[in-house]
Amino acid sequence: VMKVILCWTLGCCFLGARSLVVQAADDDNNNIREGFCFFSVKQEMNELVARLTKVENDLKRLQETPRIAFSAILCNGETINLGNFNTKTTIVYPKVLTNMGGAYNSATGIFTAFVKGTYYFSFTVFLANAANLYVNLMKNSQHVVSMWDTQSTDLNDSGTNSAVLELEVGDQVYVRLNENRQLYEDNTCYNSFSGFLLFPA
Repeated sequence: VMKVILCWTLGCCFLGARSLVVQAADDDNNNIREGFCFFSVKQEMNELVARLTKVENDLKRLQETPRIAFSAILCNGETINLGNFNTKTTIVYPKVLTNMGGAYNSATGIFTAFVKGTYYFSFTVFLANAANLYVNLMKNSQHVVSMWDTQSTDLNDSGTNSAVLELEVGDQVYVRLNENRQLYEDNTCYNSFSGFLLFPA
């Protein structure tokens, strides 16, 4: 009888101990799972904060980017036959439609960059009465692109050209009329010069 009681007691103790071990293991597993979930959520929160910070910085940088854009035209309500000069001459577009940032000078016809970056420029010219026309878009003293036309059977022609330029601070862009060439303007406003900053460097 004592042996039976002893065996029963030891068996109960073993089962109890086993139950405690299993319970402890379950508790450890739960703690591990809870710890992993907490780590995962914390990591995702950190990544979300980093992304939001980047978006905020990008928006701030966009708000601080200078707004530079201009458009100017030649017409002043009168008929103009501009040209036949002895030397190459900068075309002055006196009537300003837009000049955000003030980089275009309507007295000289020259755009001067005060922000380093990439810019877009375009110009349109018109000739009449079978005149000869040859103009260049200039970056400082460098010829970039041109528009050319000469006498033919048609009397009137119009042309345009454009370029994307990388400019340093102080670089100048303008449209140049070559010697012994001529363009035409009236109140229809054919001739224009425009440009704007695409993005700063």
